[in-house]
Amino acid sequence: MQSDNMRTSRVVALALIVGTFFVAQEILTDLAAGRRVSVANDIVVVLLFWAVWAFLTPLVLIAVRRWPVDAKPVILPLLVHTGVATMLATVHYVITLLLRSTALYLSSGVSARQALQQNASRNAFVWGLFTGVFFYSIVVMVYTALRFRNLYVIERVSAAELASRSAALEAELTRSKLDTLRSQLRPHFLFNTLNAISVFVTEDAGKAQQMILRLSNLLRRSLDEEAHEVPLEQELGFVYDYLDIQRGRFGDQLKVKLAVDPAVLNARVPVFLLQPLLENAIEHGKRDDKTTTISLCASRERDMLNVTLEDDGIGVGDGVPVYEGIGLRNTRARLHHLYGPRATVQLSPAHGRADSRGARVEIRIPFRKLVG
Repeated sequence: MQSDNMRTSRVVALALIVGTFFVAQEILTDLAAGRRVSVANDIVVVLLFWAVWAFLTPLVLIAVRRWPVDAKPVILPLLVHTGVATMLATVHYVITLLLRSTALYLSSGVSARQALQQNASRNAFVWGLFTGVFFYSIVVMVYTALRFRNLYVIERVSAAELASRSAALEAELTRSKLDTLRSQLRPHFLFNTLNAISVFVTEDAGKAQQMILRLSNLLRRSLDEEAHEVPLEQELGFVYDYLDIQRGRFGDQLKVKLAVDPAVLNARVPVFLLQPLLENAIEHGKRDDKTTTISLCASRERDMLNVTLEDDGIGVGDGVPVYEGIGLRNTRARLHHLYGPRATVQLSPAHGRADSRGARVEIRIPFRKLVG
């Protein structure tokens, strides 16, 4: 089995390595005992011994694959392997005995019975049984180690693939949610602007035409922009076009003060971040025929970009119900998907005082420059 990293050829190689060890052991034993060293005889005997084990190798692999030692209960595979090892070692001894006896019978002319008696001994049986069980145990241990290593590698690869797929799926889900939230802004913005234009269709056709042209430019830019984040400078360009439409509607009754630090113009902000907030400020801050002033500020505070909008309308002080329209809810949701808990949106009375007129929206997001 390729997947086991334990092919028959590898077990045969292992048998030869072990056989080499025992040949060396036999030679060193003879040298230590002062006996004459017969290297050729030792090699023949050992090669015959381990050649038979190589022949039995498929049975060893079948057993270790059929009964892995990590199976439950543990005692069962241990008992099975003990029995199989003893049986194979016995079969190996019988085969080796027959082969050596046959070789002796054919080469020396002794009878088959005498050949068997010369090669068979209790010591040879015990030595063969011990060596066979030892070799079988080595195969089991090596196989188990390789199997655990493969399982570990597979688990790591599977975990990495799962994490990668999960991250990709989560990113795709977040992008889909952002696309949905962004698409909600377009019809809301479009309907409100068309309502504003409709007022001038009969009263001032020229002004209505100019507003329609500006609206078409805004819609073209919004449809062409596919990124979810743009430089603040680009977002401000969109705001200027939008304010041109609103000034055409309200004239001198609408004043907008911009205080943007030039150092943050390349900061990354969500596309269409400011337009819905300005729309809310104009809608809730406009007071009949009185002048409405809206302030927009952007600055950096350490690693955060701080954007605030204030109006001088009815406000959110005591006794005034707080209502977050689609623009503010949408902004809060988009910031959550883009920046997580680090992004905050806070609606409060203007100037931080409950008795002051107007409302204040403060947005804080991580400051990151747009690269490229």
